[in-house]
Amino acid sequence: MLPAARPDGSLLADYSGLCLSDIPGDIPGHLYALNLSRNALVRLPPGLGQTFSGLCTLDVSGNRLSALPEDIGGLQCLRELYAHRNALEGLPASVGSLRRLEALNVSDNCLARLPACLGLLTESLHVLLVDGNPLSNDHRVLVQPIVTGSQSGSQRKIRARPDAKVHSHLESLKELFAAGLAGSRRSRSASVQQRQRLFRATTASGRNDSTSSTSQSSRSSSGDAGSIASHNEASVKRVLWRLRDEWDLDPSHGRSDSPGDTRVDEVHAATMRTGGLSTIDRAYREKAPTASNSQRMKILSELLVTEVTYVDTLKNVVGVFLNPMRETRILAEYELREIFSNVEVILAFHNDHFLPAIAHAISQPEMAIGDVFLHHSAHFRLYSAYTNNHETSTQALSNVMSRRTVSSFIQSARRDVTQLGQVSLDGHLLTPVQRLPRYRMLLTDLLRSTPSTHPDHEPLFAAATELNVIIHEVNEKKRAFEDQAQLRRLQERLAGAAAIPLVAPHRVFRLEASFRLQEYAEAASGTGTALRRATAPGHTFNYYLFSDLLLQCAPAANKSLRVCRVHRLRPRLAAAAVTHAGELRIVAAGCVMYLEGSADEAHRWACTINSDAGR
Repeated sequence: MLPAARPDGSLLADYSGLCLSDIPGDIPGHLYALNLSRNALVRLPPGLGQTFSGLCTLDVSGNRLSALPEDIGGLQCLRELYAHRNALEGLPASVGSLRRLEALNVSDNCLARLPACLGLLTESLHVLLVDGNPLSNDHRVLVQPIVTGSQSGSQRKIRARPDAKVHSHLESLKELFAAGLAGSRRSRSASVQQRQRLFRATTASGRNDSTSSTSQSSRSSSGDAGSIASHNEASVKRVLWRLRDEWDLDPSHGRSDSPGDTRVDEVHAATMRTGGLSTIDRAYREKAPTASNSQRMKILSELLVTEVTYVDTLKNVVGVFLNPMRETRILAEYELREIFSNVEVILAFHNDHFLPAIAHAISQPEMAIGDVFLHHSAHFRLYSAYTNNHETSTQALSNVMSRRTVSSFIQSARRDVTQLGQVSLDGHLLTPVQRLPRYRMLLTDLLRSTPSTHPDHEPLFAAATELNVIIHEVNEKKRAFEDQAQLRRLQERLAGAAAIPLVAPHRVFRLEASFRLQEYAEAASGTGTALRRATAPGHTFNYYLFSDLLLQCAPAANKSLRVCRVHRLRPRLAAAAVTHAGELRIVAAGCVMYLEGSADEAHRWACTINSDAGR
């Protein structure tokens, strides 16, 4: 039988009902749909996934297949797979990589279990038929929400000639298959909804004893049809999430969410840190250097003037406030360190080295400022300690200002030194925090105004790049410093926290929220399957998310927290997801939990957990 062409040029090949024992060798590879149903096939040839890589619909129902080939996972375009009325004893793990699969029918086979890999299709799979299989007791309970007809366990046999009820059911599936092939898919979502409605109507008809159930379902009201469709899709999704629990609880499944994926670490190793060459290069190329030499001179003058003003500010901070306070012992030495940090060291660097170097460079004919920044770039890391301490400095200064002697001294110093003007001491202490970003802005403007033929162009480019990296490092160290401080504050609130050391160099606090614990699953010993049990159903807990663990807490006396559970987060690509029901599903070491809360919070937590766990 020759393939038929669709209006869009793709091919549909129908080889059904020809008593074939092997697939013909002249089938074209560029098929949209392939119908091999009602033949005598005992196996499918190897290389199926490579030969028909563009296949969207495959029907191999009504044959004698005991297995599907492992390379069926190569059918990455497949959306419909019909393998009912065969002798399948299992499904290959590669089925889990069919991420576009929307409909799967494996009714009337010899399946004792459904593979956990089907749980990887929670996003795409909407229709799943498993009737007529000798499922084990635990899986019979698992799939009960989606079983369309009665089944008698292992006593039910595969029939070569189905009875009238099953025949009507299969005829509806044939109608579904025809609907899936008819016409072009100019509106994919509409086509999918049409097939889903037909499939769900078929599912509903399977619950009736009448052989004309398909026509009855078509006469049902639109409201009833919508209700059935919604219920059946939700049931399929629930089954898929339970299978996903088994997949995630299997210790042999690590970071990969696809069977056989071995390149996960390589993908994550390609992540680049923020900043660096690309940022400076992009800023430079967005605006090519077209300004005249006068513009370059104007920027150099601004650099020199602001550097002189900055050094004067540091001198006033040290000479007018820090040293007199130390000499008169208005404040203790530890209080002075908290307020002024390492400002003396920063002043010495700028006054004795950096400012003279800038002034000398500008006085030369080429005014090569790039080499000055490159030569002194290592000293800019002095700002890391100052930036980390700034929040402590602000709080410490606020505390000591309540003392009359301190406030009187500071007010008197501001009146005596005109250079300080009306700016308060805490305002001047903020100036070093802002200095590195100011350098970056000046260097970027200077680079734009420097022709590529100028001898200072390459040093400026290198200096701007290096400064961007240093600013990123300073910001990252500040973030880490704040994270550790937050960990210490939370540690103090935990009741019995001695057994749970939160403060660790690698640990970062992420999020805090309240969720209702809906369901909890963990691996049953010796079976490798998921043991489902509800833990405090409907009870609300405080959850604290860190980069590597999750704390489940309940309020205790004196605003402290009682730790109920400590969950270690597993390194994997999808450690969290939001289910079809809007629940936040989290995979931890040895367990899977389902939490209920606001939709926005659930999505926020899922993104944050996956960002950390995927690294």
